[in-house]
Amino acid sequence: MNKLPRLDHHDGHTRLLVDGRPYLCLGGELHNSSSSDRLYMSTVWDKVSTSGANTVIASVAWDQVEPVEGTFDFSIVDGLLEDARSAGVRLVLIWFGAFKNASSTYAPSWVRADRERFPRADRGTEPMETPFSYIGSMPRPTLSVFSQELFEADKAAYSALMSRLAEIDPGHTVILVQIENEVGLLGSGRDRSPLAEAAWNSPLPQELRKALANDLEAFDPGVSGVLLPALDEDKSWAEHFGEGNPVAEEVFMAWAFASYVGGLATAGKDILDLPAFANAWLGPQAGQDVPGLYPSGGPTAKMLPVWRAAAPSIDFLAPDIYVPNSAEVMAQYASADNPLFIPEAKFRAGDAFLAVGRFNGFGYHVFGLEDGREGNQYGEACKAMVALTGDIVDAQRDGRIFGFALEQDEDAVTATLAGTSVTIRNAAKLYTAMLLDAGVVLPPPPELPGETVGAAHGHTPGDGRPFGLIIAAGPLEYVVVGQGALLDFHKEGSELEVDSVRELRLTVEGWQEGRLLNGDERLQVLQGDKISAARIRLLEAATN
Repeated sequence: MNKLPRLDHHDGHTRLLVDGRPYLCLGGELHNSSSSDRLYMSTVWDKVSTSGANTVIASVAWDQVEPVEGTFDFSIVDGLLEDARSAGVRLVLIWFGAFKNASSTYAPSWVRADRERFPRADRGTEPMETPFSYIGSMPRPTLSVFSQELFEADKAAYSALMSRLAEIDPGHTVILVQIENEVGLLGSGRDRSPLAEAAWNSPLPQELRKALANDLEAFDPGVSGVLLPALDEDKSWAEHFGEGNPVAEEVFMAWAFASYVGGLATAGKDILDLPAFANAWLGPQAGQDVPGLYPSGGPTAKMLPVWRAAAPSIDFLAPDIYVPNSAEVMAQYASADNPLFIPEAKFRAGDAFLAVGRFNGFGYHVFGLEDGREGNQYGEACKAMVALTGDIVDAQRDGRIFGFALEQDEDAVTATLAGTSVTIRNAAKLYTAMLLDAGVVLPPPPELPGETVGAAHGHTPGDGRPFGLIIAAGPLEYVVVGQGALLDFHKEGSELEVDSVRELRLTVEGWQEGRLLNGDERLQVLQGDKISAARIRLLEAATN
């Protein structure tokens, strides 16, 4: 039997090992309903096999695999694994259990129909207007996370799934498991159902108080400032915080959801010890500035230490990124004890390079992978990085890598690698300025081809930013992959010049050496219209 996929932690760096070797998860998540029908998926797999993705995230829905309590049908899971193997990709499975996007539409009918056994969340007398709703819309079911009956039923189904994987997947086509999806409560800061009220009137968990006392700096100051008074007296949430405290309510819900998801993770690992994670609907964000407008209790950036304390069986917490300030979000989630993995994002090739090269991420996935246009830019980015997996992971460990994606208002960014300063510039802006000095006016570049065909989130243009990553491969030697950037190297006390530039060409065997670039071609080391790569060697002379 092959070795179980696992996360390897060493000196603040985490890498994913699959079949005992470093692995970067680069690919995409399927639409929510795609994996529910094997015939539908037959055409999707054809696209996936040529997409550049090495990893596909697919959902398994509780209502489909347990339509009758205690009776399981995992034929759809069996088909997913068989077809993924044929397509040559690995799988990350999402368990769409009791909670998906802060509602409970994937819970089976027998769960949703029995409100006495499985009570609903109560948003109070004046619930907030929630996202993706409208006047006259039918209600979406939201089960109460405080229901022990619900937890036991969800756990039984999730455990059955893990048992099935243990039985039919000895080669570990499935490498990670996401438990639930974007959990939390919309419409109110906290649940006010009878079960939730009983918890609100119970003492704060000792584990939370210990986490706050032992690692205060891990908490956001706005959170710790509210919670600190609770360290002194063993009182209930209600006694400490009363009504209308949004921070306390979000922490209360975060502890509940983290305990629930963490409990499923523990049960699953007792059967099959695959790495498990939970993902986040971000908050606060534009238009969703208080808990309840975004899912209260989810693993948002400020709730990460709460989740880690409540759910130690969860290996990492992952952001779904659809906001423009992607680098800021990556920085919030990437840390020594929470390696960066992005399960959902836009088709934006530069962000994949940022995640892997700047924030030591081991996974980046676009949403709606099957929407990708043939030969799209993001797929080419996946191919480029997958072919460099060993070099990238080693460089992440050693601090020899830097990822970049220059925004419109950024002319350059500088990093230090192996004692040498590297300045990465916007090549198109430089060329335009240089030619303008010579009296030549360039027309604006045409818009890049769209990344997708019929995308879920509307038109998705190609990424026009200069982007890529650079690796210090040895003394005065660098490998650079990306698009539209020009590089300058400087070292204090030395004078550096380019000694040689060797083009790298991507083949089925990986990156192979190509042309030796010189003259004008050195201004196009990273081409402006496609992802390219090169090995740069420098010549150093000491200065007096």
